[in-house]
Amino acid sequence: MSSKSIYTVYQVTNTINHKIYIGVHKTDDPYDDYIGSGTLILRAISKHGSINFQKSILFSYDNPTEAYNKEMEIVNEVFVRRTDTYNLKVGGVGGCALVIKEETR
Repeated sequence: MSSKSIYTVYQVTNTINHKIYIGVHKTDDPYDDYIGSGTLILRAISKHGSINFQKSILFSYDNPTEAYNKEMEIVNEVFVRRTDTYNLKVGGVGGCALVIKEETR
């Protein structure tokens, strides 16, 4: 008997500097140990150790369209330009218009 996959919109928080990352993850277990695959979040995990990151499930959906639409709503250009986030581009499937953080240029 297989379980049905769900699509979560999650937030990962660095408990040291309080920077956040928001993403979408397809999973059978919303509380698995997945905490993102973005360039900046992976660098931060490498630097600080995964023990210093906390994942919260913001929303759960039965299909990817709703999950990516919610991510697109939250991770917009204003969100990406903030200095307290690890997201490099706006949300949605494959991202929309690329917005590069100043620190990455």
